[in-house]
Amino acid sequence: MQILRFFAAFAVLLEHVMHEALSFGITPNGLIATLEPVDFGVGVDVFFVISGFIMLHISADKFGRPGASGEFLLRRIVRLVPLYWLFSAAMLAAMLLVPGQLAHTHFDAAHIAASFGFIPWLDATGLAHPVLGLGWTLNYEMYFYAVFALMLLLPLRAGLWTLCGLFVLLAATHLAMPPGAVQLVFWTDPIILEFLFGIGLALLVRRGLRLPAWLPPLLLVAGIAGLGFGQLVDIGGAFDRLLTAGIPAALVVAGTVFARAHAPGPVGRALVLGGDASYALYLSHPFSINLVILGWQKFGFAAPRLFIATAIVAAVLVAIGVHLLLERPLLRGLGGLLRRRPVPAPAALPVNAGE
Repeated sequence: MQILRFFAAFAVLLEHVMHEALSFGITPNGLIATLEPVDFGVGVDVFFVISGFIMLHISADKFGRPGASGEFLLRRIVRLVPLYWLFSAAMLAAMLLVPGQLAHTHFDAAHIAASFGFIPWLDATGLAHPVLGLGWTLNYEMYFYAVFALMLLLPLRAGLWTLCGLFVLLAATHLAMPPGAVQLVFWTDPIILEFLFGIGLALLVRRGLRLPAWLPPLLLVAGIAGLGFGQLVDIGGAFDRLLTAGIPAALVVAGTVFARAHAPGPVGRALVLGGDASYALYLSHPFSINLVILGWQKFGFAAPRLFIATAIVAAVLVAIGVHLLLERPLLRGLGGLLRRRPVPAPAALPVNAGE
């Protein structure tokens, strides 16, 4: 799963490298020009499916337990918020220090406050993007975590049925939302159903489903092909992304989840490290790309292929550094504080009483 997380983050990185290259006049050619129209941002859809899978996988035995809801939400906040706030603050600083290097430098107090509070808010371009633009995905993640935490108050079966019913109902009402109701439009987007795909896969694993050895690779290939084919199909409407990217993303995750485990070799271990650093890569890569662009412009380089390669390598190396030197120590320290918190008394009923 960690390797898949790396590839999902890498896809988003590649999407943004291409975008920034064009934005700042570093025009790709040849193979790069062929790849540029491809929407590698579908890595986000893979992330959402993974998130749904992992949340149920680590929390299935916590439904209905006293204190489980608050504990879950606190751990998610510790995992996501500090690093996100740090890079959001860094983006604000960059907007002040190097405004000409950024596409958007408009300061709005309400937008900034909403960005740090994970509340969807329109930016200066009319998009529901926070200060750190790619943080819109984290707005969905925190939204999902908050709803999932509420479901932990219920027994497992009731919690999952309520969660699924609620998200399906919200997605069904998306088109009825007034365009000006930014938060309602955002929170009812059918993309939220991708979390349910991951939950469904976790339930299958929990029930002991095993697939023939040949089937998971086939699911993986079918999912990757579906992500590519989906870009050639324009279904239109609110459910377009869910159908053309969400379902193939679920196949990719399924192919990974049900694959036979193998001890990773040197390359596999490097990719696992990349997966461990995937969150740092996701948050830090806009800064890495822009630093490379600054250097490219300062020295008057052309060589678009070399730019793409340099930006990618720089982003990955910076992300690993951020993970090892900042994220990991930060999580270790905050995790120690969590472990020292009082533990709620166990429920009188057996763990599986609510299933």
